[in-house]
Amino acid sequence: MSDQNQLEKLGNQFFKYRGQIPVLFFLVAFGLMHYFPNSGHWTQPSRILFALGLVIFGHVIRALAVGKRAQHTSGRNRDEQVAEALNTTGIYSMMRHPLYLGNITTYMGWAVFTGIDWLVPVFLVLFIAYYRLIIYAEEQFLYRKFGSMHSDWKNKTPLLLPAFWKYQSNSQPFSLKVVLENEYSGWAASMTTAWVLWFFQTYVMGAFQSKQCEILASALFILIFGLGMRYLKKKTNVFKAS
Repeated sequence: MSDQNQLEKLGNQFFKYRGQIPVLFFLVAFGLMHYFPNSGHWTQPSRILFALGLVIFGHVIRALAVGKRAQHTSGRNRDEQVAEALNTTGIYSMMRHPLYLGNITTYMGWAVFTGIDWLVPVFLVLFIAYYRLIIYAEEQFLYRKFGSMHSDWKNKTPLLLPAFWKYQSNSQPFSLKVVLENEYSGWAASMTTAWVLWFFQTYVMGAFQSKQCEILASALFILIFGLGMRYLKKKTNVFKAS
């Protein structure tokens, strides 16, 4: 097998487990917070706002991409690449992989929130390398399926950093239902990450007792949100196109 095919195979494996592998990164981050606690950074308002701003902005990027996508593209399929059309307008006219840019931006927000300054550039490099392999495999699949259409779009559209001046409007109407159906699990994951970091930080700083009610109420809200949205998706027609 050629080196090129080996890279594609590795990228497809990362694609298949792209929801689980970042968890390993943050288990490492959680361990590092234990050995390098920095309560001064944890309680710094500007740092907290910057971290949360990155997280929210990452989710907004994903929502803009998912809400105006073509059907059976930009989804959360796990086992294999799926694309019945090639997204080339809207946010996809400015960059080829807005979903992965959204993920990286969100993850960087959580890295900032750990309070470990050197972890941010380390995670940035690791996540870019990780998603670059996924992108390589994905673009091999897209080229085989769409040929010159994909090549033309690839040659004029940046990989991750947006070229705002290249924007072309998308006639597809924005669908909040599609966003909710596809993105609620990511929102729940971010809320869970926030809760774990908050719980750890308050425990280390000895503030758990004073914030016990807020912490437990937040955990209950996340649980109800996640299970409630999953029920609506799996057992009802709330998210079905009318």
